[in-house]
Amino acid sequence: MTSEVLLMNRGAVAMAADSAVTVMSSRGEAHAIYQSYDKVYQLIDGAPVGIMFYNNVDIMNVPWETIINLYGAEAAKRRFNTVEEYALDFLAFVERHKELFPQEHQDLEFYKNAAVVFGLIADEFDKEMENLRESSPDNVRAQSNSVFQFIVEEIYSAYNSYFDDTPRRDLDCFPSDMARKLASRYRNQIGDLIDSLGKHLASDYPGLTISNDVRDRLSEIAVFTVTKNAFFEGYTGLVFAGFGEREKFPAMVSYHSGGVFGGILKRADDRKSAIDPNSGPVMMTFAQDKMIYTFLTGIDRDFRQYLFLETLRLTHHLIADLIADLPGLDKRQKQKLFEQYSEANLNQALGVFFHKIEEYQQAIHTTPIIRALHTLPRAELAETAASLVKLNSFQQKVMQQPETVGGPVDVALISLSEGFVLIRDGGNI
Repeated sequence: MTSEVLLMNRGAVAMAADSAVTVMSSRGEAHAIYQSYDKVYQLIDGAPVGIMFYNNVDIMNVPWETIINLYGAEAAKRRFNTVEEYALDFLAFVERHKELFPQEHQDLEFYKNAAVVFGLIADEFDKEMENLRESSPDNVRAQSNSVFQFIVEEIYSAYNSYFDDTPRRDLDCFPSDMARKLASRYRNQIGDLIDSLGKHLASDYPGLTISNDVRDRLSEIAVFTVTKNAFFEGYTGLVFAGFGEREKFPAMVSYHSGGVFGGILKRADDRKSAIDPNSGPVMMTFAQDKMIYTFLTGIDRDFRQYLFLETLRLTHHLIADLIADLPGLDKRQKQKLFEQYSEANLNQALGVFFHKIEEYQQAIHTTPIIRALHTLPRAELAETAASLVKLNSFQQKVMQQPETVGGPVDVALISLSEGFVLIRDGGNI
């Protein structure tokens, strides 16, 4: 993991990143943490545009550092009107260079993606079966097929809709027939993965069988690991910022990117912002931002959620106790009164209460910080970005957590007058 911050005002943009890299084991656990990895680069020598990346530091075993250096050499004389055009040219470079991602590597990447998600299905199935074993041990064998089908349907639904039930779209970077092509090309590999999954689970849960309907769902899920706007298998975040040839004020654009399939880089738009004469400053965080959020809002987000749940619990108990003591009402009438009050008055009152808290946070904490960013000189902008990243690192250190954020913090300070200036940790800002 990592922690990165992007700050922009009308005069400059600062991109700050730590240098920690977490190497994961085959079981998805932190195997080793190194704190000497560069994540901020100038995109093209002489151009006032920077790039930083987070999460995965390579793509299909090719380091992003290598790709950035290769692109910089090839595009040495190219200039574009906007930061977004720079970003799109970089993404096109990744797709153009077939030698970096030969077809056999793309085939292996599809297999790995599907295997990762099938592994998630197996883990969720194990958890549900363990819960069933504790609550109803006599039903474990009889219910294993139903539980497995339920887990598969849950993952299938996650690929097709977001948490708010809005549809999850196919990625725009792929042609409309991409799913059909993948299903045809990898039919045998998908079948082998499903057979392997079934054998693995049946060894722990005798009697488990994968029906044809569930096989069809799993086949679709394997294709979804590429085509859907979801990155459950992992991704790299790519952040571009600076000044295009026709941009008088800084701009940024970011993407989530996966592997290369059919010669196309799996990617999705993340965020986009541009400063103009009338706009305020921009503060964006990427990857881990727990302490930055607390600094900006004045309250830890986990504590805020805990406060909300405990307040909800307290008010429900108070209302329940009050209604229980009302004379002249039977049990059914009291229950109906409680439900009516909870769904109307109580929800509205809690909404107003937490809205007032948010207004206080905005006025006392967030607005003064944003106002200060608006007029910060370049040096202070860079120093602020670095300090915000170091907040996350400091929190992990004192809490004795694995320091997945840490090491030197590098800052790219980009302006029209000075161009791209990379400030290494401890250097003069």
